[in-house]
Amino acid sequence: MYQQRVSFGGMMTGTVWVIIAVNAAMFLLQQVFPDLTPMLALHTNEVFPARIHTLLTYSVLHGGFGHILFNMLSLYFFAGSLQAYLGLRRFLVIYIGSAMAGGLLSLAFTKGYWIVGASASVLGVLTAYAVYFPHSKVLVFMILPMPIRHFIYLLMAVSVYFSVFGGGGNIAHLAHLGGMIFAFIYCRRWWNLKSAFDELRYKWKKRKFRRIQ
Repeated sequence: MYQQRVSFGGMMTGTVWVIIAVNAAMFLLQQVFPDLTPMLALHTNEVFPARIHTLLTYSVLHGGFGHILFNMLSLYFFAGSLQAYLGLRRFLVIYIGSAMAGGLLSLAFTKGYWIVGASASVLGVLTAYAVYFPHSKVLVFMILPMPIRHFIYLLMAVSVYFSVFGGGGNIAHLAHLGGMIFAFIYCRRWWNLKSAFDELRYKWKKRKFRRIQ
């Protein structure tokens, strides 16, 4: 059963503070030690076996102040509430799993790129939030209110478009898409085929019942 409302913004947990602090510290270290970025970034040409750790370490690096600011603000507004609702273990599965899924999808379809950023994890968190709290609203461009589920659909569509047709600036759209897909599948329990089938059957019966009424 979906929750209609949840505390929005500023609900922080110790785990989220640690994640933000690690990202901030790594960003500062990137400025002091420039060689750190190529060491820990995800190189789509060379990962297995020597650089397999970069499937995760790329997610604590960022390409600029605006990049890290947007990602950390998104965590501030959504991650604490999501963790409070799901618990630590499931929250970490979404956060870490989305990062790795974004990295793997990028490896599968791109060559010759360096990828950095927590965006795959952050978009995984936003997608999970949209699954459990679909009626919560976000301000697009800080102006236009939009239900978060519609916002996620829009982001998915943009990521698919630029992943297929190219362009879209210096943005790892496949990593974004991988993070969102992982979180959606995990939260909807589609990895559990029996659970997914039972849910589809329930929805079909519910639809037929409404038609009869």
